[in-house]
Amino acid sequence: MSIVEAEEDNRRPPPSIRVRLAGPRDCEALAELLESPHAREQVLAWLETPGTTLLVAQNELGVLGVAVLLTRLVPKPGGGLYKVVEVDNLVVRADQRGRRIGRRLLAAVVEWSRQRRASQVEAVVGEGDGRRFYESFGFAVSADRLVLAA
Repeated sequence: MSIVEAEEDNRRPPPSIRVRLAGPRDCEALAELLESPHAREQVLAWLETPGTTLLVAQNELGVLGVAVLLTRLVPKPGGGLYKVVEVDNLVVRADQRGRRIGRRLLAAVVEWSRQRRASQVEAVVGEGDGRRFYESFGFAVSADRLVLAA
């Protein structure tokens, strides 16, 4: 196989990707995916925290990626509330990157959010590849958020 063929093969999505809700049985696979010393504890905390949802992409290879979602209610000016879903973390297995798995996960995030009548989906990212990824999906900069480091 030539380098060009390998690159083209890497851009094709792996077959039969399924996106589903994560559960406790996914803890070990997700901890491996995050590649952090405290990943298992983090995954358990996410799974146990109300308002936090994990969507996983998987196929016959196992778990390929995860999107960690935080749902919150925000007051509307003049009264009432609206629902916001924030993509807190989106990770794709290192050997599967470049195969549109992240886009597949993000599309599932948007659909999941619409089904729950969220007004918007947010992602907080810095400059670089992450920002370009979300912008290529249609995310736009919003100037209504103020942040203070604690």
